[in-house]
Amino acid sequence: MRTILFHNIVSPYKTLLFNALATMLKGDFEVCYFAQTSVIRDWKVEEDKIRYLYTILNRHKKWEEVSLCKLCLQVFRYSISSRADCFIIGEYSTLPYWVAWMYGVLTGKKLVAIVESQESDRVRVAWKERVKQTFLSKCYRVLVAGEKHKAYVKKLGVHDRNIIVMGGVGGVDHEIYDFYSKKYNTQEKRLALFEELGIPPRKYFIYVGRFSPEKHLLALIRAYANADCQKAGWGLLMVGAGSQEQELRDYAMSLGCEDVVFPGFVQQAQLPLYYLASKIFVLPSLSEPWGLVVDEALALGLPVIVSDRCGCVPDLVHDGENGFVFSPEDETALEQCMRRAMEHQNLSDMGKISVQISKSYSPEQSARRIANGLE
Repeated sequence: MRTILFHNIVSPYKTLLFNALATMLKGDFEVCYFAQTSVIRDWKVEEDKIRYLYTILNRHKKWEEVSLCKLCLQVFRYSISSRADCFIIGEYSTLPYWVAWMYGVLTGKKLVAIVESQESDRVRVAWKERVKQTFLSKCYRVLVAGEKHKAYVKKLGVHDRNIIVMGGVGGVDHEIYDFYSKKYNTQEKRLALFEELGIPPRKYFIYVGRFSPEKHLLALIRAYANADCQKAGWGLLMVGAGSQEQELRDYAMSLGCEDVVFPGFVQQAQLPLYYLASKIFVLPSLSEPWGLVVDEALALGLPVIVSDRCGCVPDLVHDGENGFVFSPEDETALEQCMRRAMEHQNLSDMGKISVQISKSYSPEQSARRIANGLE
């Protein structure tokens, strides 16, 4: 069987999953990317790490810069020339995916949808939900990230037997993460990381991701200040970039939080060093379809504090075992979680549980679930 997967851009974590999937699916497997990257993504595109056939329809333009009409025509032409038996369609939020879906319906292709959104991501509109129901009703399998996503597509009318829970949205390269964990496996080596990274030696909370309103980062800085983390010798690493960066810097200064450190955007290869220099990871999002950064933190043995709006709860985060879960609508709850973390006597034990959970959410495990489900 020849399978084509339609996806918007090349992304590091998806490359890991697609590499694994290409080795497990029977027959030919190819990915059709609409563009090489996006205006909101600063990561380095490393095509040399791709181990499967792929096509980039708009190599020299970013996803948001491509004419929608042009892209729809490109997808239609590609669909005709692909001679595929099965289309895996990356989502249903934009028209080019619908072009592939419609061509598949009209020509009798096997259709598989990927759903990485959950019901609480945003306010749902009745007519849009009915349109999604139509889309999914023509798919013989629906791939979902986790338990919240499964519940959502069931609500959209998909039967249990047609749902494949992938276990994440891509995963991390455990070989690389294990390498870093072993390289910095002593307290002395961990302390040397502070000098290597150019940050003051502290116990750190760490956030990694975009600086944008839905991440709820002003609340994170406010909770850090209210919990007296700085007085207790704890700092806050804010790793990333985005539209809110200057606002966040100014806000931290206005609260007297001198130990809130902004290293800037960090490429994938260097990220493990920042996790290893930290004690606990925090993701306070108001909306988060999954939260791949939680996968990264767990793989490096960090306990986590995660908003219950994140799609990876409860799959990756077991409240009280490898971290703490809170409601982002209750700011005192985040503050309390940070206090609990600072007072906790066995953060390292929680970190060990994180590693064990992480092992079940590798790209290889996800690819195996997909391949078995599509047989």
